[in-house]
Amino acid sequence: MTYFKDLTIYEYTPLLVRPGNNIGWLGRGRPFPTATPSQEVLDLLWLFCSISVQPTRGFHVCEFCLGGGNLYYAERKGERLKLGTAEIRVFSGQGHIYAAPNLIYHYVAVHHYRPPDEFLRALREGPRLPNREYFDELAKLGVEWCKTPPGAP
Repeated sequence: MTYFKDLTIYEYTPLLVRPGNNIGWLGRGRPFPTATPSQEVLDLLWLFCSISVQPTRGFHVCEFCLGGGNLYYAERKGERLKLGTAEIRVFSGQGHIYAAPNLIYHYVAVHHYRPPDEFLRALREGPRLPNREYFDELAKLGVEWCKTPPGAP
């Protein structure tokens, strides 16, 4: 996967009018902050990962789990999502936009990646699914989005 330092300007898809900041674009050999995630953060990330933004034709696997089995899905509370094929967008109440690979859920849940505090605040306080305000923000960006498909068992 492509590595970008947290909070740098998002440039993976350069055609966006309001690009936002990178979050969670991790890479092997690049240290990242860690902490045990709360259930609240995992629930919120799962919610955001249920909508795929900027879907790709290919997929990325976790560089930290190579050889660890099926890495293209995650499971939470009996639900599965196919990860590694798209991104998520998180919006703060102050107008900031955060762009992350949807593997961020896996990175936080399994590898205890700790996103920056301002991103965590936006997860908690910004517009979110299923509220219309969230989809209005996506529309302003002009990005493609779809419901994230379930992963294979």
